[in-house]
Amino acid sequence: MNKDVFKYFEEILKIPRESGKEEKIAKYLASFAKQNDIEYKIGKYNTIFLRKDNNQGKTIILQAHSDMVCVSNDNYDFDNKGIPYYIDGDYYKSKNTSLGADDGIGIAIILAILKENENMPNIEVMITTQEETTMLGANNFDYSLLTGKTLISLDGIKEADIEASSTGMCSITISKKVEFKENNENGYKLSVKGLMGGHSGDDISKNRCNAIKLIMKILKEIDCSEIISIDIGKRDNVIPSEGEVRFLSKHNLNYIDNKIKNIDLSLYNDGTNFRYDIEQIKENKVIMESKDIINLIHQMKDGLIEKYEEDGFPLLSSNIGKVLIENNEVVIKYSIRSSDKLKERSLLDEVYKLCNKYGFEFKIDAEKPFFPFKKSSNIRRLLESSYKKLYGKNTIIKKVHACMECGIISNNIKDLDICTIAPDIENCHSINEQLSISSTKRVYEWLKYTLVKYNQNIDN
Repeated sequence: MNKDVFKYFEEILKIPRESGKEEKIAKYLASFAKQNDIEYKIGKYNTIFLRKDNNQGKTIILQAHSDMVCVSNDNYDFDNKGIPYYIDGDYYKSKNTSLGADDGIGIAIILAILKENENMPNIEVMITTQEETTMLGANNFDYSLLTGKTLISLDGIKEADIEASSTGMCSITISKKVEFKENNENGYKLSVKGLMGGHSGDDISKNRCNAIKLIMKILKEIDCSEIISIDIGKRDNVIPSEGEVRFLSKHNLNYIDNKIKNIDLSLYNDGTNFRYDIEQIKENKVIMESKDIINLIHQMKDGLIEKYEEDGFPLLSSNIGKVLIENNEVVIKYSIRSSDKLKERSLLDEVYKLCNKYGFEFKIDAEKPFFPFKKSSNIRRLLESSYKKLYGKNTIIKKVHACMECGIISNNIKDLDICTIAPDIENCHSINEQLSISSTKRVYEWLKYTLVKYNQNIDN
């Protein structure tokens, strides 16, 4: 096992690299290339191309993304600080922030592979950016730099899974200008905490409670008459785990408190961790369009909507990821994931009609393509046989209910043989994210072994 993997990973963890702010990680990767005499080019949106010519007849492309989802419960300064990581047994973890193993460990593995010399094919590397948001890096990568026709992405989350297809995704902004009116009544502040949150694709079938939907349910049940402010969730691709709302109600504090205590969370896997605080406040202004906000969000579909009949795998889902009232405007960040374009369009139309009904603007920010499954794949077959040879266990050919850059990449490289692997990353996009050290070691050796066999044209 090449120990450089963890050296590089820890260096990467020290670099601020929130999605859309990849300048510093791009400089780090360029510096690595210079120090190791590796060809490189910095592209649009701080993408990085690397090439190491090992004087072989075969070339393979390795891919990862340099950005991360930045989540914290205490307004952590992600612009100027690295991740406060620590090691707990077999896991890298972070102190109250997301870890960024998605996809920092992918980059670290690739850098360590580039230091290997024995029996390696020629290696081309594409490091993309803004994968967690706009995917502008993959969309604007200079594909003319790449000569390989086989690609392994290191952007998965589970060891022994070979991701061979992925869903598409629509990112949507729903908004409305709001007006305030004077208020002389006492109000309330409700804060919700303790829910698991997680990735709005990978974790959507795990029946985790959405803090936004929960708070709207509470407001309905306590007869909320007016909203003062809302700040719930982080972004459209994260299941919200906490948030705050200030509101008016005709009921007293004890009545509201009892109503919240009796909210049925037994259907959710993370209901036992639910915590809340409710207190009385004084506020001078309230939002006139409060009922429209509550009714819209209450009626919007959220979570797993439809499954494949044959295996129960998610086919269609949505996530209300963020609601914020700021600068006299309510903004809702929403996403739809689907492996069926017609079903995606049907849900988009449904949400669009709801927005019209309650006077909200509807805007599609980004549409990310599918990564279609191929029945025949040489690199997938080689990865399967290599893992079996090394560890005596079978891999799983997996569909992924998350949007992946593989869809964009495969649309830009004709006849590309492509799939994704990774070590075990748990609870990514949340403060509970953690990376398995032992799994990372196994995946590194798996990738290295596969590359050698690929170079030698050996199937097992």
